[in-house]
Amino acid sequence: MLLVLLPTLLVGTYYATYAADLYESESRILVRGRGAPAAGGAGGIVAAVTGGRGGMDEARAVAAYIDSLDALAGLRRSLDLVAIWRRPEADLVSRLTSEEPAAERLLRYYRRRVTVSYDIETNITTLRVLAYRPGDARDIAEALIVLSENLVNRFSARTAADTIRVAREEVEIAERRVTAARDALNNFREREQALDPTRSAGAAVENVSRLEALLAQTRAELQEKRAFMRPDNPQIQVLNNRIAALVAQVGAERARSTRGEEGLTQQLSGYERLQLEREFAEKQLTSAISSLENARADAQRQAVFLMRVVEPNLPERASHPRGRFNTLTIFAGLTILFGIGWLMVAGAREHAS
Repeated sequence: MLLVLLPTLLVGTYYATYAADLYESESRILVRGRGAPAAGGAGGIVAAVTGGRGGMDEARAVAAYIDSLDALAGLRRSLDLVAIWRRPEADLVSRLTSEEPAAERLLRYYRRRVTVSYDIETNITTLRVLAYRPGDARDIAEALIVLSENLVNRFSARTAADTIRVAREEVEIAERRVTAARDALNNFREREQALDPTRSAGAAVENVSRLEALLAQTRAELQEKRAFMRPDNPQIQVLNNRIAALVAQVGAERARSTRGEEGLTQQLSGYERLQLEREFAEKQLTSAISSLENARADAQRQAVFLMRVVEPNLPERASHPRGRFNTLTIFAGLTILFGIGWLMVAGAREHAS
């Protein structure tokens, strides 16, 4: 009577006459990425095994966030949770006792009234909220979903920003390399006074070759005329003067192809090296720009979003506390404990006798 029936009677009387009704608002959300395979059944298991997240990590993060102090702080910025859980219709046993509870104490009470569960097979997160008024339960669930949407949007924005930032840094590095290569090439042209040393060198070599061919032809003509003309012949003197002029012009052209201590070979080598550096820099820039476009596309594919599978409902009847179930549970538990104790006492007495 004292150990089983009386406690059961007290609990049953509390639930039947005094316990305040609690209304439950339930909602379900799905967090997934763009282009992710549809979650559910074997698809979700395969995605988990093969490494295709499809928003699974973000969904777990959302569930952990809802159960955290950060979510509670976010709720308190838009809702007066203390007043909601201290409504006049609340009983003294189940209501929030303090008007200004500490954050940790309010979090413990919050976790008794707000539960979140995540299904790995369907990737669906279920949110249940208890309050003493139907509208309060729905408002809390709605506010939590809004906070979760903001969290998922921050995830997507951060992922996209990190992905694109790295690609943009590569583009900036390539742009600086192209600018440096072009400046070095322009400085070389100004220093050497040549727009294209390759063409200038080719023209100089061609000019020297033409002069040397003309010089050889003139010398041959001089040898030919010396065979039948006297040395003091005016034509012989003209040819000698022409040969001397050609020799001087060839020497001048060869001297002009050399600038200071740097020969034509070194000049061409330096120009070709700068030209090659510019070409490599431009190719790197083209590749970096292409990588940036791919990074933007990847950021779009990696974006995750929150879908409302079931909107927070407005409950019409109280679902808690489950008075009959709790009373029967307490009666069964006390009966089992009483039976165990009675057996232990009976055994002890039999052993003593």
